[in-house]
Amino acid sequence: MSMPAFHISSSYLLGLDLFGSSITSVIIFGGIILFGLAVAISRFYRKVGPEEALVLTGIGGLRVANGEGIIVIPVLHRADQMDLSVKRIEIARKGEVGLICRDNIRADIEVAFFVRVNNTAADIRNVAQSLGCKRASSREALIELFDAKFSEALKTVGKHFDFVELYNER
Repeated sequence: MSMPAFHISSSYLLGLDLFGSSITSVIIFGGIILFGLAVAISRFYRKVGPEEALVLTGIGGLRVANGEGIIVIPVLHRADQMDLSVKRIEIARKGEVGLICRDNIRADIEVAFFVRVNNTAADIRNVAQSLGCKRASSREALIELFDAKFSEALKTVGKHFDFVELYNER
């Protein structure tokens, strides 16, 4: 009996020998895994600009990424963004709440304070733990937090100057 010129095996018809050899199968399987890892890393990688910081909490403790990128896995980590730019806080004391000077004259004043978080990992970590990223980034929250302290500082400084000195040395 003669054999046909070509032979089709049943395993080929069932798709069991689709890639030809085990080496090709390993290469294709490895390529699929590498592609999946590349997609996962690109979706989980977060980068912040120079005036921002990313505070990462969860597995691994609290970590800070300022001006760089970090991998954030949503199930394992929580990432909060903190604005590190300078915020202007204006305080005006006029009329009955005006500043009382050393010579007991009431002065109407408007003062601007500039507040920001230092761009170091230790300072960002301290602010994140004490205030939280959302409050530290909000100008209104900072006004609420610092208004009383700045007003008290103004009263203390005002008591050391006469009205004319304050007016001339603004």
